[in-house]
Amino acid sequence: MWASGVFEGACGSELDITVAAQPEATQALREIADRFSVENHRVAGRCVRVQVMPTEPAYYLRDETVRQVSDAWVPESSLWFKVAGDAGLKGVPKGGPSIATSPVVLATPRAVGEEFADAEIKPSWKLLLDDEAEDLPLERRAADPAASMSGAVTMLAISQVTKEDDPPSGLVKDLRKATPKAGPLDALTSAERFDRPLAATTEQAVAAYNKTHRPNPLAVLTPREGTLLLDHPYAVTTTNADRRAAAEAFQDALGARSSRDILQRFGFRTPEGEMAPDQAERLDVGEKPPEALRLPSQKEIDRAVKSWR
Repeated sequence: MWASGVFEGACGSELDITVAAQPEATQALREIADRFSVENHRVAGRCVRVQVMPTEPAYYLRDETVRQVSDAWVPESSLWFKVAGDAGLKGVPKGGPSIATSPVVLATPRAVGEEFADAEIKPSWKLLLDDEAEDLPLERRAADPAASMSGAVTMLAISQVTKEDDPPSGLVKDLRKATPKAGPLDALTSAERFDRPLAATTEQAVAAYNKTHRPNPLAVLTPREGTLLLDHPYAVTTTNADRRAAAEAFQDALGARSSRDILQRFGFRTPEGEMAPDQAERLDVGEKPPEALRLPSQKEIDRAVKSWR
């Protein structure tokens, strides 16, 4: 059993647990974990201490040692559980509750976004289909869908707007060539102005990028056809009774209002896809969740994940 709340006095012993988390969520989760740890939540008389380890989902599934030392897992999307199941991995749950969401969107330097507005170019997934829009050249970028579910959602969106099972082969080739290994936002605002970079990424990634690139921020362009939310599920993975109780206690803490506030400060939305008015204004995004694409079938998801192979 675990006990919640602030306890007086020093801990006689500690129970350390490790949460393997999507790298983009690590900073926010560490802030929540630090608050949780100082409150001296106890399991079997031991104070719980939470360590958050940045872990790419593909690496988590590939490295058995990482899975063994982790007590909980927070990937970017529940779609990774299906990938784990297809790979026959044992000890990986089938799912977990969402702790935060972020929609997959298009992003471009703010100056380019203003050019789009002046040319009456509407945000659309179709912008990724061609290397120019209204005679404005575009450098299109997206993440590899086998490594990032933002890339998989992008391919699903392309499939829905084109009504084709697979993305055009020329598009895949162009995206591979233009997208840096470090990700679609790498050096985006330092690219040549007339390259007009346009990246498929997450709303939260844009918020994080803008925090460290204040003179040259990116603009979020939410495609008018709709999008899908990455749901960042929290799954307890350990089979040890005490560590499992500790991981579940931290899961409960993640649902607290203070934790939701921290996650929104880092650019995430609530599990329902909403954003507090002050944060929405600060990040220049809507308070309500964006329009949703049609939910894809499992077959469509599988094709999207493998579409660059």
